[in-house]
Amino acid sequence: MNGNDEPRPDARLAVTADSAPELKLPKRPDEMTETDYDLLLDLARKVVKRRMAVPAIFFLESAKPLNYVGAQAMVFFGPFVRVFFESPNYYRYTELFEDRPTVELLLRMIEGLESEEQRREKAERAARKARQGDRRSRWRFWRRGS
Repeated sequence: MNGNDEPRPDARLAVTADSAPELKLPKRPDEMTETDYDLLLDLARKVVKRRMAVPAIFFLESAKPLNYVGAQAMVFFGPFVRVFFESPNYYRYTELFEDRPTVELLLRMIEGLESEEQRREKAERAARKARQGDRRSRWRFWRRGS
């Protein structure tokens, strides 16, 4: 919920149920269909899941001025890629990557998901450290007298 008590449109796109309030994803542009938005979100989740967010952001930022040329290269290599990899949405990705706002949207999705993943991992480390700290204090009783 936001300040106006309206449901957030991206609340259903959360990675986990307990992280839904913290997840900040960009809104779907009006000219983009819901299926295209979900397709890009799925790609961003796969990038973050494989811990390739930093290389992906670096590559997309550096190749942003050449996004149309890159999309045309994807069309050219499409038959070769489809021989080795089965992707029913390959040509839809090429159409999406022709537009610069789509690349920017994908970048913001990856950054949002990555920041949420880092927040979650930091909380897990703190909880694990707190549990380990309790165990360590029990076994260091012999050092207190020194």
